[in-house]
Amino acid sequence: MNILIIGGNGFVGQSLIKELTKCKIEVSYLSRTQNHSISKDEATWIQGDIFDLNNIMIKESYDIVIHLIGTIKNKNLYSKLNIESVAQSIKLCHKHDINRLVYFSANGGFKRYIESKRNGERLVKDSKLDYLIVRPGLMYGKDRLTSYFNVLPIKFFSKLGITFFKKVYPLPVEKVAESVVKAILDNTDSTIIEIIDMK
Repeated sequence: MNILIIGGNGFVGQSLIKELTKCKIEVSYLSRTQNHSISKDEATWIQGDIFDLNNIMIKESYDIVIHLIGTIKNKNLYSKLNIESVAQSIKLCHKHDINRLVYFSANGGFKRYIESKRNGERLVKDSKLDYLIVRPGLMYGKDRLTSYFNVLPIKFFSKLGITFFKKVYPLPVEKVAESVVKAILDNTDSTIIEIIDMK
């Protein structure tokens, strides 16, 4: 199996690469810049910008694309990074005969953010590709120490039954990566993974 991660040099991408490598899966990641903490033994870097498909040089064949591009912080880029980038990944899949797309969406969040993620989901569902939509909450881990700051308050408020906080329930990024890789290897018929599936 050969997997291409779009936007794979970030926090979630690094965790997925480690998990996929443990399972002896060939991995490449497409990004504008190389992450030097990802070794060549773990993954092959393909330099490119998903918004410039004509200049992306893909020489291998891939079974699955995992789409990780997105933003929660910059509201001005919701349309570009949370929606348009998904359309570009779908075009890349069709162009290179890649039949399966794993899309990292979100389980909850502020209104405009979650709307942009649901719009991305609609594009995936309409793509005519086999797909798996992943809906995590807040992800935290040692490679992003600031991610720990909100974990305890969110867990506390979610236990009080406050819906907003239940929908963004924090999970270790490694646990999310394990769940996604397991779903890929099991070739599950499920099309959506929710927080409850990753706990």
